Amino acid sequence: MTLIIGVRCTDGVVVGADGAATLGAMGQRTIIQPISKLEILENKIIFGSSGPIGLGQRFSGEIKNGWTKKEFSSKQPFQVMEIIGSKMWKHVEVEMKIASTAKDTIGGAAIVDAICQSVVAMPVDHTHHLFQFDQNCSPEEATDKLPFVSVGSGQAIADPFLAFLKRIFWKDKKPSLVDGILAVLWTLKHAIEINPGGVADPKQIVVLEKKSGDWAARELTQEELQEHYEFIDGAENALANYVKESNTDTIEEIKIPEP
Repeated sequence: MTLIIGVRCTDGVVVGADGAATLGAMGQRTIIQPISKLEILENKIIFGSSGPIGLGQRFSGEIKNGWTKKEFSSKQPFQVMEIIGSKMWKHVEVEMKIASTAKDTIGGAAIVDAICQSVVAMPVDHTHHLFQFDQNCSPEEATDKLPFVSVGSGQAIADPFLAFLKRIFWKDKKPSLVDGILAVLWTLKHAIEINPGGVADPKQIVVLEKKSGDWAARELTQEELQEHYEFIDGAENALANYVKESNTDTIEEIKIPEP
């Protein structure tokens, strides 16, 4: 069970993930262990995946190898998405063929090891991009109109909350890196608090930002996140106090017209 969130900002990309790895076999869960789900590849790429760890490891290796061999250089974003998707699919295709054979013996649990979703943030053509890849390795890029993505079991919780934050804080503007960090952290906190056991702490936040004229990825420390936690607590408390201090008599006097 996983939740990975990404936000493409005016000055970089923010990617965050919960820290619960669910172990098990034959579709049965055994234990949950804390883990870092986001990787920094070649100091410039943020990668995270939801699904079988083994598939994610192979995806990570393919992307790192492609960067080292300069396969993404002098390419447009749509070309990079196609290259990465093709690299991922060759591993998924093998797993799906195996699952198709194995399902007659072990049932539907066989397909679990072939389903994986991924998020990739990286510089392409001198600017920052955020891609997501579905279970078929089909890519989609975050845009100015829809700058956030989420994958994993917590997506049903994350997407509505991200849309709410977008409407409140950056309805008429593009999010900055600071806005993105706040949105990703707040959404992870919200999902972890209301999810019945699928996603959990520790939270991990990684940013792709420009330093000294070049793009670089780095993980934020808890100290760097503290100010955002304080803002979240303040905003939630302010909303709670607003409700308490509101004129409830006025609300009760509002009559709903008959249909």
